[in-house]
Order: sequence, then C-alpha cells, then structure tokens
Amino acid sequence: MHIFEDKFEVRFATSPVEIEESQKLRYVVFIEEMGGCIGEQENEIKLEADKFDNYCRHLLLIDRSKKSELLDGKVVGVIRLMLGSEAELGIGFCSSEEYDLRLLLNSGKKCLELSRTCIDIAYRNSLALHYLWSGLGTFSRDVGVDLLFGLASFPGNDVSRISMALSFIHERYLAPKGIRPKALNKGCIDMDIVKRNDIDKLQALRQMPSLIKSYFRLGAKVGEGAFRDKILNTIDVCILIDVITMTGKYRDYYGKS
Repeated sequence: MHIFEDKFEVRFATSPVEIEESQKLRYVVFIEEMGGCIGEQENEIKLEADKFDNYCRHLLLIDRSKKSELLDGKVVGVIRLMLGSEAELGIGFCSSEEYDLRLLLNSGKKCLELSRTCIDIAYRNSLALHYLWSGLGTFSRDVGVDLLFGLASFPGNDVSRISMALSFIHERYLAPKGIRPKALNKGCIDMDIVKRNDIDKLQALRQMPSLIKSYFRLGAKVGEGAFRDKILNTIDVCILIDVITMTGKYRDYYGKS
C-alpha cells in the first residue's frame, strides 16, 4: 500500500530506522505533550516504544519536503495496525490491556486494531489526517477488514475536566451490546456522569481532542466505560468503526477537500 499526493507520502515502515522515527514522534506527542511516564532508558533516547511494536504494521505519513537525519523526508504522522489474525499468532491486541474484547473477537467480524495514532503538532490543522485515513481505508479494503477498533485518548487523568465529553459520548455513541468492549475494572471510569438533560453538546465538543472528534465524524461507536492509563497520563475510550460506514462518511467529509 503506497500513496503519494502533493508533498505527502503514506506507506508502511519498511525498516527499523523508519519505525524508530515513528517512535520519536510518539515520544513527542505522548510523553512531552501529554505528560506520559516511561522508563529512564526510553527517556534518554527519547523513544516511546512498547512490546507490541514488533508485532504491528506502522503506517507512516511522511512529509517529503522536509529532511530528517536518517530519512528522505520527515515522519509527521503514524498509526500502528494489527490484524486479528496477527494478534492470535503474536501477543494479542494492545487494547486488551484496558478492555475486555471477548464479545468483539467472537463476533465473526474481521478486525483491525489501531493504536498509537498521532500527528505532529505543526500538521494537525492540515490535510495530514485525511492522508492517513486514505491510507488506512485503502489497506482495510485490500485485506477485507470489517471493523476498525482501538483506543482514543484524552490527555491527563482528571475526569472532572472531561466529564461533559464522556457523558455526551456515553449518551450518543455506545456500540451495540453484541460487540461492545468493556473497560477492565482496574482502571474503569463510569462515563455516565452528567445527567442526560444537563449534557451540553458544545461544551462536550470543546473538551474533546480533534482526533476523537474525527473518529465520530467517521461513524465511530465506543465501548462501555473509559479507562485511566496512569503510565501515559491519559483517559482512554475504546472506539469501533464499521468500515463500510467509514467509507461513506469519509467520502462525504473529505470529498470536498
């Protein structure tokens, strides 16, 4: 899978060096920006890496007009991907460390997990996300994926700062019961915080990171409960996106661009 448009290239990492460049971007976003806490060794080399990296495909967005020390271009976006068949042969899904996925995995749907999605801050108001979604959609179609899922993060561990957003999400976007993941007890946060009649949509949207709002524009639903990740200093929700629904909504939203 390879897409080249304007100055941007979207493709999978093909070498350890390219994966390392994506881990550098993840460090900037998840550790420096969002306040995550990792080991001393990882901090010294400024990489955000984990045990799942060796089992995943790393979808990169590369700005070919910029030069980095090691690549002919700068990695400015990344989505880490794992198919269900790959999870079964490896160490499982990253999301399973925060959510019970049994209903989803027993649904018979061909699933693709998204994790560690992030974009360089200088590119967040550009078409960067559009290019990443385009690459993701192409790969999903090529391998016959039915459902995308993964964790989407709010920065920080303070529930009070995002209580309206969590309540709005719980009220509006819960996934069907037959496939709905459920947050594990060890970090579970009840999202049903604000009473239905008191939910303020505009306030809820202001509390949401732009990436989470983009998931909902593409038809995302969510699992039951949020999860407090004390290591990366985030509050996570488990998102699920039907690929057919996403394709239509993507065309409607980005087709004008």
